[in-house]
Amino acid sequence: MVFANLECPVTDQHGETQSPKSNVIFCGPPQAAASLKRAHISAVATANNHASDYGTKGIRETIEFLHADSIQFVGTVKDSGGEYAPVILERAGIRIGIVAFTQFLNIRKVGVGMVSLFDSAAARTAIETLKTRVDFVFASYHGGDEYKDVPGENALHQMHLLAEFGTDVVLGHHPHVPEGIEVYQHCLIFHSFGNAVFYQPQLHWTQRSFAALFQFQNRNGRKEITSIELIPFRPGYQPALNLRDDERTELMDRIRSLSSVTITHSERGYFVEYSIAKATP
Repeated sequence: MVFANLECPVTDQHGETQSPKSNVIFCGPPQAAASLKRAHISAVATANNHASDYGTKGIRETIEFLHADSIQFVGTVKDSGGEYAPVILERAGIRIGIVAFTQFLNIRKVGVGMVSLFDSAAARTAIETLKTRVDFVFASYHGGDEYKDVPGENALHQMHLLAEFGTDVVLGHHPHVPEGIEVYQHCLIFHSFGNAVFYQPQLHWTQRSFAALFQFQNRNGRKEITSIELIPFRPGYQPALNLRDDERTELMDRIRSLSSVTITHSERGYFVEYSIAKATP
């Protein structure tokens, strides 16, 4: 299963993928959904600050194009006031539920009620309800301060609330640079993974990122996350695993310095020393 943050609407703007008025207003063309499918993406979060860049048309067409190519999504709805249904992925008897929230929108007055802006009461209800249906709850959280070492006080508070509500893993993004990892109330929180399919050569840390590979096990009525590997890579128009040894070491040293978890290194790779287990009722 592969999950990612889709940080742009997928919409038919007759060839336009960037606004002529602003280089921070952009979208993907309709064939972007097919590209996600070819990349074996299972599900995406559509709740982020760029979700409303191309208005309600962009939000609705994103949903339509993702549906057409069988890409599951979480974080937006076609009509204001609709329910933000979670994504539930199941493999080998293990059910993983995903919810998504964003701290803000670029164009806040557009798409009100169509993008899952963080609201503590709604988040609590969504997570507590989801926990009754799945073994593990993951929350995609889009927020924090761009290009900083730490997420910022408000964003960290919201991620901690997600943990308090019962989330097992929080997947953070928005700062465009890799940040630290912490455990808060039995929840593993990734403050920021950094960029992926995004080219920002102007800053050093916008050109270094990592992904997380979770391995699950279902044995004798016990379901658990047995391994969490951190995979360093170089983001860009075409992300690549071609970091030099010194670049990889530098990146992982940064993440360690910003983290409260233990990160080990061996010939097998970099691993977070943390496990999450659930007993089958």
